[in-house]
Amino acid sequence: MGFVDEWRAWHASRERYAGAEYGPAALESTNWLITEPAAVDGVSGLWALTGDGGIRGTDLGATGSVVTLRGRETLRIGRRELRVFDRRGEVALRVFNPRRPERERFSAIDAYPPREGWRIPARFEATPGETIAITTIDGRTQESELAGRVHFTLDGAALSLAVTRSEQGGLSAVFGDGTNGTETYRFRFLPVEEPAADGSAVIDFNRAYLPPCAFSDQFVCPLPPAGNRYSAPIRAGERAVVLGR
Repeated sequence: MGFVDEWRAWHASRERYAGAEYGPAALESTNWLITEPAAVDGVSGLWALTGDGGIRGTDLGATGSVVTLRGRETLRIGRRELRVFDRRGEVALRVFNPRRPERERFSAIDAYPPREGWRIPARFEATPGETIAITTIDGRTQESELAGRVHFTLDGAALSLAVTRSEQGGLSAVFGDGTNGTETYRFRFLPVEEPAADGSAVIDFNRAYLPPCAFSDQFVCPLPPAGNRYSAPIRAGERAVVLGR
């Protein structure tokens, strides 16, 4: 499979994921609960934190049943799906609804045409023990371990990209550029290929993709750190969500 065909397959898989019945466009609400039971819009019963990382729902249905959700457990109530969201000990109940209007109207992800010129040679510099301040879209700031910096050149300017390592082990970054707010969403995510033993790497901006909060404002995405904001336009990768009527 050639470069363009590989990109098209990747892009098609992204659109399938984004528009899936319980994909990111279906996130209806993120509910930060306390230990006192409270109602959640669109969902029956009362919901509260258990105090040990779980969420308990009571008075559910005609029988007044009780359920407890932990970790990756999910619960369907009608068409809605409930999931636990744990942000470093802060626990919320997320409600996914395939009938959410933005999910039903989702039709595509607009993207720039793939260009091999946006596969840019780079050099990876590991930064063991270094942390970086990451601010999320709701204003919370936390320190995260920095995997390293990827140094590259764009339009003759020497730049670097701070990258972290995901739970799955891959490198990734959050970045902003000169297209944000006009041609593209306000920032984007970017997976970074694992560098070679000598530190050589490739940054493929064709694989820049929209964060979950582009599909629902109920996600709490990380914002780009200061060093990952570029004034130059990067016209590669995903641009914006396309909604039909």
